[in-house]
Amino acid sequence: MENRSSVLRAAQVSLVVCAIVAGMVTVSAQVVPTIKALTDEWPETIKVDGIEILPVLKNVYMLVGGGGNVAVQFGNDGVTMVDTGAAGQSAKLQAAVRRLTRKPLRYLINSGPDADHVGGNGEMVQWAGGTSGPQAGAGGGRPPNAGTAFIAHENAYNRMITGGAGLTALTGDALPESTFFTPRKDVYLNGEPIQILFQPNAHTDGDVFVFFRGSDVIAAGDVYVTTSYPRIDLARGGSINGELAALNNLLDLTVPERNQMGGTRVIPGHGRISNEADVLEYRDMLTIIRDRVQDLVTKGRTLPQVRAAGVTLEYDAIYGTQSDWTGAMFIEAVYNSLKK
Repeated sequence: MENRSSVLRAAQVSLVVCAIVAGMVTVSAQVVPTIKALTDEWPETIKVDGIEILPVLKNVYMLVGGGGNVAVQFGNDGVTMVDTGAAGQSAKLQAAVRRLTRKPLRYLINSGPDADHVGGNGEMVQWAGGTSGPQAGAGGGRPPNAGTAFIAHENAYNRMITGGAGLTALTGDALPESTFFTPRKDVYLNGEPIQILFQPNAHTDGDVFVFFRGSDVIAAGDVYVTTSYPRIDLARGGSINGELAALNNLLDLTVPERNQMGGTRVIPGHGRISNEADVLEYRDMLTIIRDRVQDLVTKGRTLPQVRAAGVTLEYDAIYGTQSDWTGAMFIEAVYNSLKK
């Protein structure tokens, strides 16, 4: 009996030791990334002619300071660029790209029809040597692989032609030469698929996400910004429910590394590089405001009454600080969107 008790005690001790070791391994696995994040050298931020070059993931960078944020992916095959910034900023953005690589611009994609995202279209296409494919009057000296494929959603193209919302109507090289009307368009460059995903009736009716699948980076355009409430542009087909649907789609694409942090990176139309947790907070904030306004609309409240109800009060200090897009302006857009 004594031997049997000793064996049982030894087995119990072994189980306890195994549990402790397993717990230590689990804790170590959780602690190591945290220590790494705190001790690793901070990535260098380069500034070229007033444009900040921020590393995102792998060979994807965000260019800041030339209007809306610009995403750049590069490799041996060339450069993919999402948006071209505001008018008059092209030379600065080109200098920033050349700081990263000497490779040619192969794909140029517009995330939507906003002036501060498409203002440099024409100059950027000319810098690339025109659009790809045969060119009228180009002669026989043009290399067969010269130029860039220039892509946007058909609705964005139509908005660019007509102008409005601070955008002068675009013509010639400033207009995308390739448009699509399907939910998705796929291209491939530098060893990774690039998906262009249409988001109907969100900020406008021509918004897209550009998903660099291998790099795990999404350029979200003005559907997602960290500096203000989303600009629901009713005149150009935007809606609050479409905006929320687009943010839910964005959340479906993002995957955190651990504890809701890290993982997929999101390049906003304006503001800082984000992850899933940032998008989630933004989506939840909009959902709360939408539901508050919807409740008051259902009760027959007028716009002045909805504004007086303070439906954005706790968020205005964060998202309502811009004079050209205040909390009151956002409430009006949400109210009118829900009244339709």
